[in-house]
Amino acid sequence: MTDYAVFWGCTIQARFPFMEKSTRLVADALKIRLHEMDGTTCCPTKMIKIGDEFAWYVTAARNLCLAENMGMDLVTPCNGCYGTLKSAASELNLNTELKKEVNELLANAGLKYRGTVEIKHLIEVLYDDVGTDKIKKYVTRPLDGMNIAVHYGCHLLRPSSAIHFDDPNDPTKFDLLVEALGARSVDYQTKMLCCGNDLANIDDPSDAITLAREKMLEVQDLADAMTMMCPACFTQFDSKQYLLEKSGERLHIPVVYFTELMGLAFGFDSSELGMDMHRVETETFIEKWHERSGHLESAREYFDLADLRRCYECAACIDDCPVTKSIPRFEPNRIIGDILHGGLDEIVSSPD
Repeated sequence: MTDYAVFWGCTIQARFPFMEKSTRLVADALKIRLHEMDGTTCCPTKMIKIGDEFAWYVTAARNLCLAENMGMDLVTPCNGCYGTLKSAASELNLNTELKKEVNELLANAGLKYRGTVEIKHLIEVLYDDVGTDKIKKYVTRPLDGMNIAVHYGCHLLRPSSAIHFDDPNDPTKFDLLVEALGARSVDYQTKMLCCGNDLANIDDPSDAITLAREKMLEVQDLADAMTMMCPACFTQFDSKQYLLEKSGERLHIPVVYFTELMGLAFGFDSSELGMDMHRVETETFIEKWHERSGHLESAREYFDLADLRRCYECAACIDDCPVTKSIPRFEPNRIIGDILHGGLDEIVSSPD
């Protein structure tokens, strides 16, 4: 059992209760114990920093003090909160004068920021603390055959001077978590493109829609769903997509919070996870998943899918197999991947 102080932020509990529910269900399944932090405020948003930078540091430090007093690491399922709290802590820990000034004000509330709390995103906890091997053990209904487009979001990776979660230009950890559920994480050109949410606050908010549209137009031709763990990004791709659909645009890509994706693979029903509360319907994604899972029945007659998946994940044959070097058309890893994604009949009937 691992204990964390959980920082939900403003948006999840107020607007997206299904995110909280799926997070709690998955955390309970993995024996991650989340402890509520009494008295938290907004993280605060970066917009506060533009107006009053010192107030931004004081507010962030106050929230961090609450976790320090609990004696636990802080975990958040929100990119924005993660980016703010990590960035503020990084500066406070380096700038002793700023830390002193912040603590002088916090002393009025009986608080002192010491810089001992470790701030983690839930994705970070799942990959670094729990690990993909353990997650795989809890998968009862693998997402075999499903292609998922991961959207990292800006604040999960940047500023890289403060956030050291993954390679900011070529991250892989989120993708590997998706593949631990049995799905395939697809690569795509606009993968690192911002969702555009912050542009909604400028004079011409249509720029925010432009960025979201560009990514969705590419992804809907490659993937069965998008996944992320940022409520602001979710708003862009779910709520804004719904409005674009209503205005006549031909967009349709289901958007699934990552803890919902995990919940499905762990055996929870979509209604239990609250997926019917999305603006863009997710029923087609669920139906496609069930259909493709059915297509694997023929593969199950001949293979142990768990062993096949381990073989596929090993991937040593890509570089080490002498046959692949002498016969380039022979691609055992791709063949096994296609079988895992419901393509056994096509492989058997293929002239190659």
